[in-house]
Amino acid sequence: MRAAIIVRKALSELIQFAVVLIGITFLTFSIMFLSPKNPAELWLAGSEGNVGVISEEAIREQEKIMGLDKPFMEQYTTWLGKAAHGDLGVSFTTKRPVTEELIRNMGPTLRMTVFVLIITVAISLPTGILCAVYRDRLLDNIMRIFSFFGISMPSFLLSLIFLWFFCIKLRMFPVLAQEGFRGLILPSAVLVIQCSAKMIRQIRGIVLEQLEQPYVDGAVTRGVKFSSILFSHVLKNCAASILSCIGLYVGILIGGSTVIEGIFSVNGLGRLAVSSVARMDQYVVQGFVLWVALGYLIINLIIDILSAVIDPRIKYSRSTEDQA
Repeated sequence: MRAAIIVRKALSELIQFAVVLIGITFLTFSIMFLSPKNPAELWLAGSEGNVGVISEEAIREQEKIMGLDKPFMEQYTTWLGKAAHGDLGVSFTTKRPVTEELIRNMGPTLRMTVFVLIITVAISLPTGILCAVYRDRLLDNIMRIFSFFGISMPSFLLSLIFLWFFCIKLRMFPVLAQEGFRGLILPSAVLVIQCSAKMIRQIRGIVLEQLEQPYVDGAVTRGVKFSSILFSHVLKNCAASILSCIGLYVGILIGGSTVIEGIFSVNGLGRLAVSSVARMDQYVVQGFVLWVALGYLIINLIIDILSAVIDPRIKYSRSTEDQA
C-alpha cells in the first residue's frame, strides 16, 4: 500500500510538471508569435538598424531560413519535440545553441542568487522571530517601516538610487559592473533589501501564528520557560512553513533579477533574457523561461520532500488525501 501511494504520488508530480511546463512554454511562444515585431526583419536590419528599405522578398526568404514561415502550432510542436530531447534550438542573433548561451550567462546569476539568499535568510530569520516575540515593540515597529519601504520601492528606482549614490556620488564602484564578486555587490544589495523586507514579515507572521496557539498559553501557565517553549515547540512547528517560504525566493531571485541585471550591466541570465526579447530572439527567450520554470518546479519538489521529513504531519495528510 505504501509503495503504491509513493508511485501514485510520483506519477502525479510528473504529470503536474509536464502540464505546467507545456502551459508556460505555450504561453511564451504565443506572446512572441503575436508580437508586431518580425524577427527576420530585425535580423536583416542588424543591431545598428538598416538605413535602407528591406524588401518583402528578403524578409520572406529570411523567415524561411529561420523557420518562421510555418504555422504557429507546427513551429511550437517542432520546438517542443526538440526541447524534450534537450535541443532548445539556435539563437537567431549569435547562431550558437541556446543551451550554450544560457550556460555562458548562468554563472553571475547563480552566484548572485546564492549570495542574496544566504544574506537574506541570515537577516530575515532571526529578525522575523524577534519581531514576533517582541510584537509591537521598538524592533517590530522599525521593521514595519523597513518592510513598507522595501516592498513599496520599485527595484529599478532603488537600483538607480544606488547607482547615483555609490557610483557617481561616492565613486565606490564603477557605473558598469566589473567581473567577479565586486560587480555583484550593488545588485545583490538591492535584492537583499527587497527580499528581506518581504521575508521578515512572512516569518514574523508564521511564528506569530504559532505563538497564539493554545498550547503556548498552556505551557506558560504550567511555568515552562518561554525560551524552552520557543525553541522546543514553536520554532519546530514553524520549520516546514519557514522552509517553504525560503524556497519560494530561489525561483523569484533567478527569474526576477532581469531588470536589476540590466541596470547594473551584469552579464547574467536576466540581462540575456531582456536583450533577447528586444531582438525577438525567440528560442533564447523560450529556453530561459523553460529553465526558470523547471528550476522553480524542482526546488518546490525538494522543499515538499524536506517539509515532509521535518514535519511528519504533512506526509500523513498528503498520504491521506491520496488514499481519498
